[in-house]
Formats: sequence, structure tokens, C-alpha cells
Amino acid sequence: MKTLALILIIAAAAPADQKYFPGQAGNDNIEIRAEMWIDAAQIKEAVGAELGEGYVVARATITNKTGEAMRVNPSDFTTVSRKDGDRGDALAPGQLAGGSALVLKTNHAGREWAQQTNSPGWLGVSGTKTEKPKDGTLLATLTTKQFPDQDLKPNESASGLLYFSIQTKKLKTKDLALLYKGPGGHLSVEFK
Repeated sequence: MKTLALILIIAAAAPADQKYFPGQAGNDNIEIRAEMWIDAAQIKEAVGAELGEGYVVARATITNKTGEAMRVNPSDFTTVSRKDGDRGDALAPGQLAGGSALVLKTNHAGREWAQQTNSPGWLGVSGTKTEKPKDGTLLATLTTKQFPDQDLKPNESASGLLYFSIQTKKLKTKDLALLYKGPGGHLSVEFK
């Protein structure tokens, strides 16, 4: 009987399985609260559509703590992987659901050749343009939920989704940080 009571107490005290990973950061100018989704099912639930592999989504809320108006927009945000240094700036909805994309890939062939021959090698970038059908429904959904580009009055908040392209294989949310660099200063939101 005591064992059953102990198990029930431990189960009640254990944290529930969270579907998001909240983080926050702040200074004298702004406060940022954010949630980051890396799992495809969680992203689909937050966005309302599938984005595919290689994307993470964050919901950020910024509060202006200054006595003056402050401009905020998605381009103030970057996500960075603490595991491998991969980083991505916030994407516009048209970059995710638009009609074409330019895919850039690093060419490591020159580096390998240089290591084998002990000669200088060339490290280049190659690009390919891919055509994909424009998805008007997805574009409208992403635009509606996107973090706004607006002026925040004192003590006013703005909230919305930020979309990032970053390699998610073998990556956990705790490996990511959301970086803010804007008129409110420089902040790093860490996730657990």
C-alpha cells in the first residue's frame, strides 16, 4: 500500500510531456518569450500544414519595455544550432510556399583534393533553381500566422510565428537558440 502511494506521488510530481519548449530572455528594453517546434507533427499542429523536412518554427512574443515606440519584424530573428553551428534567418512565407527556390550547397570537393595533395584547394558554392507549384492556401496560412512587422508602442506586445530552414537531423530543441538582434538590443533565447 505504501509503495502504491509512493508511485502515485512520484507520478503526480513528474512533469507532463510538453509539446513545446518555452524559453525567455529580456533586458531593460524588451522581453521575449518563445516556443520552438522541431518535430513535424508539432509544426503541423502549430502552422496548420506540413512544411517538410529541414524546417523549425518558433512562436515569439515581444514586449516593448521602453518609453518609446520600437520597430520589430521577423528579420530581427535568427536560429542557431549549438550542436553544429548551423544557422538560419527567419524566412518569409513566400520563401516556403512560393513558386521557385534557389538551393545553395557547399562544394567540399576542392577541400578534399587540397588535403590529399597538400596544395591550396577551392571551396565553392553551387546553386540550383528548383520549380515547385505555388501553394496559395499554405502561403495565406503562413502569412496570417507570421510574426508581424510593426511599431510597438510602450508596454505593447507582438506575437506570431517565425519560420526557419535548418538541418534538423539528430537535432533536439535544447540544441537550438533563438537570437534577437534589433532595436531592443541583442538577446539569446535558450530552450530546455
